[in-house]
Amino acid sequence: MLPDRAAFLSSRIFWAITLVFCAIEAAILATAYDHGADEDRLAAQLALTHQASGVAWRLASTSIAAEADPQLAWLESILVGLKHGGPVHTLDNSLVQLGAIKPPDARHVLTDAVARLGSARRLHNVVPGSPLVQDEIRGLVPALAQLGTVLASRRDEADHTAAVLVGIALVTTAGGFIAAGLLLLRQSRRLERSGRLMRSMMNQIGAGVCIIGSTDKIADANRAACRMLGRPRRELRGKRIEDILTEKEGVWVGERPDGMPLAIERIPGTIEGERGPLRIFTLLDVTARHLTAECLQHLANHDPLTGLPNRGYLEGRFKEELARCRKDGVILGVAALDLDGFKPVNDTYGHAVGDALLVQIAQRLSAALRISDVIARVGGDEFIGLFPDVGNRDSLSFLGERLLGVFDEPFEVMGHLVSLSGSIGLVVAPADGEDQDSLLKAADEAMYRAKQAGKRRVQLSAVSPGRAA
Repeated sequence: MLPDRAAFLSSRIFWAITLVFCAIEAAILATAYDHGADEDRLAAQLALTHQASGVAWRLASTSIAAEADPQLAWLESILVGLKHGGPVHTLDNSLVQLGAIKPPDARHVLTDAVARLGSARRLHNVVPGSPLVQDEIRGLVPALAQLGTVLASRRDEADHTAAVLVGIALVTTAGGFIAAGLLLLRQSRRLERSGRLMRSMMNQIGAGVCIIGSTDKIADANRAACRMLGRPRRELRGKRIEDILTEKEGVWVGERPDGMPLAIERIPGTIEGERGPLRIFTLLDVTARHLTAECLQHLANHDPLTGLPNRGYLEGRFKEELARCRKDGVILGVAALDLDGFKPVNDTYGHAVGDALLVQIAQRLSAALRISDVIARVGGDEFIGLFPDVGNRDSLSFLGERLLGVFDEPFEVMGHLVSLSGSIGLVVAPADGEDQDSLLKAADEAMYRAKQAGKRRVQLSAVSPGRAA
């Protein structure tokens, strides 16, 4: 709880410093901009003041004639522009937007200059070229020179202030970056320590733990999870659980890289992280229990000697295939196989040889089947076969011949060469029956007819009246 609170406080301090820094920078930059604008305005005013001073000096140096009216008018427009602001023309006839002079000392000098020029223009209008006009113009020259001096001083002050503010802005920027960097460094170190602490805690947990990212991929895993899944952490990162295991009846099953089977229960959950809740999966290794359950289920549904399905498995499969027959209209083939002369083998060589012979027979029968077919051992030397989607009786007869063909070669069992044969009875559903009992009864009858006909035969049942094969 304390690390989270400290991180929260650090975050608040960081953002507070950032906001203060941004406010200070904004104020400094705004002030620097204003002084920069003042410098540009004063520089423009100073340039026109110098031009006006040069024109006034030329007028004061020569006798003033009537042709001086345009020059006096230009001087008046410049002085009015300096006083009130507005567009004026320079000596090279370019139009500039002039700002009004603001400093009080400069406005005082400008007012005196405007008064002298106004007096000179009035005298010139009454008596053109009068010496009094020239005297007023001579008085205007030092006024304009003084105005230029004041404007130059103000311009230099604005330039100096702007430069100082820019320097302060650079210093505060550097200070802000250093402060932010130190805070971020401190925060990163705290996060690193917190991450090491969390990883150490996770590695001490006996159960497997995987942290899941926003894309449902593993972001991190503890040692127990790596050991359980048989993969290093770097290999697990970026993968989904579905890429490694397959869900089967609530249990995630698969294989480790070394080929060992794996069964895991996955328990979802969340934990509080530095940046909010994190999704995790807790992995429990149930491989032993799962394998035990599979073994028990296999023993319940398979013959312990041959490994073939037993009568219990056959009943469930019978129901499935008969349901398909009724739903899809397909034909199911059923075979009853009985070994010919198996009892003398037990009597002659013993039950150990008989059992080994049954194992070899089961292997050959399984190899002769299609993928969808089933052969089950239902008695000592009795077998039942199911052939889904058999098509017709001819196809079923062909499959029966394939089963009978496994007896063409003798069996080598425990040093003995044993020849054996079998008799097979074949029926089809629904033509010869629509339930398990009727079909098995019909198949048994066909198998006994095969034995009576000389054994080592395949006997198809007769088509029931009114039914189609």
